[in-house]
Amino acid sequence: MLAERQKLTTNPLTSTEGVALQVDDVYVPLGLVERKKQSKRQGDISPEQGSELYKEIEITKTFEHDAFLEQVLKQKNTPKSQGKRIAIIGEPGAGKTTLLQHIANWVSRKIHQSIVIWVSLADLRDKELKSYLFETWLTQVAEKTGKAEASKQLKDDFVDQFKQNNVWLLLDGLDEMSASNPLTEIAKQFREAGLISQVRIVLTCRVNLWDGSINALDDFDTYRSLDFSYPEQVERFIHRWFAAIPETGKQLCTALKESGKERIQDLVKNPLRLTLLCLNWQSGDGKLPDTQAGLYQQFVDDFDKWKKAEFVTNSKQRQQLNVKLGELAKAAIDKEEIRFRLRQDSVTQFLGDADDENSLLKLALNRGWLNCLGIDTNRKPVYAFFHTSFQEYFAAKAIDDWHFFLNHVPKNPSQGTYRIFEPQWKQTILLWLGREEENLKQQQQQFIDALVNFKDGCGKWNREDVDKGFYEYRAYFLAAAVIAEFKDDSKTDEIVKQIVKWGFGYFNTEKQNWIEFSSLIQEEARSALQQTDRTKAIAALVQLLQSKDVDYNTRRQAASSLGQIDPGNKIVIAPLVQLLQSKDVDDYTRMQAAESLGQIDPGNEFAIAALVKLLQSKDVDNFIRWQVAKSLGEIGTGNKIAIAALVQLLQSKDVDDDTRMQAAESLGKIDPGNEIAISALVQLLQSTNVDDDTHLLAALSLGEIDPGNKIAINAFMKLLKSKDVNYSTRSLAASSLGEILQDNQHRIAVLKALNGYWQLNNEYYDLAWKCAQNMPYPDFYQAWHQHNFATRAMQSLKKILFTRII
Repeated sequence: MLAERQKLTTNPLTSTEGVALQVDDVYVPLGLVERKKQSKRQGDISPEQGSELYKEIEITKTFEHDAFLEQVLKQKNTPKSQGKRIAIIGEPGAGKTTLLQHIANWVSRKIHQSIVIWVSLADLRDKELKSYLFETWLTQVAEKTGKAEASKQLKDDFVDQFKQNNVWLLLDGLDEMSASNPLTEIAKQFREAGLISQVRIVLTCRVNLWDGSINALDDFDTYRSLDFSYPEQVERFIHRWFAAIPETGKQLCTALKESGKERIQDLVKNPLRLTLLCLNWQSGDGKLPDTQAGLYQQFVDDFDKWKKAEFVTNSKQRQQLNVKLGELAKAAIDKEEIRFRLRQDSVTQFLGDADDENSLLKLALNRGWLNCLGIDTNRKPVYAFFHTSFQEYFAAKAIDDWHFFLNHVPKNPSQGTYRIFEPQWKQTILLWLGREEENLKQQQQQFIDALVNFKDGCGKWNREDVDKGFYEYRAYFLAAAVIAEFKDDSKTDEIVKQIVKWGFGYFNTEKQNWIEFSSLIQEEARSALQQTDRTKAIAALVQLLQSKDVDYNTRRQAASSLGQIDPGNKIVIAPLVQLLQSKDVDDYTRMQAAESLGQIDPGNEFAIAALVKLLQSKDVDNFIRWQVAKSLGEIGTGNKIAIAALVQLLQSKDVDDDTRMQAAESLGKIDPGNEIAISALVQLLQSTNVDDDTHLLAALSLGEIDPGNKIAINAFMKLLKSKDVNYSTRSLAASSLGEILQDNQHRIAVLKALNGYWQLNNEYYDLAWKCAQNMPYPDFYQAWHQHNFATRAMQSLKKILFTRII
């Protein structure tokens, strides 16, 4: 019967796109923390790191997923219940049900004779748990065997399983029980149903309920699920979701890494929100909505559909709730010292009391738009939106007049409103500009016009490299950012052109020279260019690169911006290739263009060829060589020419140690297991015409490319034993050797070399420790005692390893 419980709870949402997944299709193991007590919340967080709001403070221990299963479930190592009573809590969409589904599978496989019973507590309705088990659940078991109802024998056998402590109850969704106080109700049923006291119980519950009142389940050990890590676990989930169309998944991972996506990166650490992102990416054929507001509106619509059967609402209730959430969000961002951790009195002012079953606050908590984070120093509840991004979105929905952001009183600014210069409002402004209601179009255009034409009355400072006042620049840079959200603006081309002019300068036709602006203005303008309408920005930069009036330095900077602004965009490849092939650019500009091209089009042959040519040139300095070696490590994966050039650099005596070290590191990056690289490095290690430093660098690369390679290990061993290498080389060899040892034969050989030490310094001690961690004790003992004390003393006296006797 457990097999029927392996469907994802999001399937009702995703099935409209033909996506119906099982737990194992997308499961990415979550870590957990063992909770000491309810967290006390103080201070605020950055909105780009909104998931930090839900991070537990009062914890006893952090568990990796497998360690939790082994230590808590199998070994029963818990402080309160010895593994018999486990609660997994978290905010909506934190992966509680999916984790419980995985636990069900694991217990069934790993715990001998276990009988795992899954109960969705929403299904109990008015029935008690014991009645549900012996009537509903046992009847379903009988029907599976072709019987209409459970026989007396089946019931007796079921009771015996309870008495033998074989039964596991997995209770999902305590917060979804129909009782007025589910915690008190389920605790009463546990007490009164004698048999249940003998079972192992693992239940899930939203943190709102668990922390919301007096908790009658205080004998439960409490664990809170951790978020996904970004990028590792987020990308692993994406790749599993798009397993049938892997290229689509790769494109989503790339899109998430773009500049300006920091809020989304944090947002999707929550498994449900990541599922919604994947759904939107798939339904949009590999694209997200044009504006951030469009994306968040889709999230809101999807989130409201999720579990709508468990928390029934009508459209009028949802509309009322959304309006009040907007008013609360706007007031908190505007007036609160702590904007994202919301005090109880602020929340109840807009939404009513949580104890009132008919209040909007109760509805917000049930729907998951607000969640209880813990308590403040006065033991009053502290709340937060599902994520800071949704608080900013709801605030944007509550604003109908652009003068809320800017009401300029030129001669008396103290009487005006200037939220455009308050950084906490920038994201809300962007979301407001992205709203697509027809009645807002005129207001949005007027707002952008006001930004572009803003006059601060503070002068231009009589400088050629400054043409606006401080706040005029700030208003204009904000205008550049918001036109990325408001697609109907008539001034977009004009704004982008002006930003490029400030960022890179312009050709003065009268003076026939290139004019640049203040370095601070340039920096801010280039930053604004990363945030503005990408299509327009790319076109403007391409035009700048193709201009004959642009000097080398400006062209290089434009190429760098082009590489950062839209990684993967093929439009920019042609002008960068043209720049690489030009004879009129300096080496540094050519290198910058090659690096940008490599970021946009990894493996591009023009870029690699240009970098290799620079690497082999006798006219470039060590800094450029070092930078080129680094760039090849980032873009030259699997490329034979790049591998050969880096190997050649390792062998060269005409470059400095930093450059050779970078060549070794890059070689290790650009294709683990590559036979060409392995062969070249083995050849280098076997050569008698290179020095010890080169041997060390080659061994480092070979160890990364081919862990356990015997020739690399032998090279490190030789360096360890050599009398002629310096201490730092020997230490690096010892440290590196510890990373690449693969079997006991290797470790025994290392111990034979180390046992001649009279005293083990840090690196050698660490190396011996790594061997001890991975070897049976008898093998270690025998290897360590190969030589007697006298031999070791003689070796130490000869200072073979330059270790001081203390």
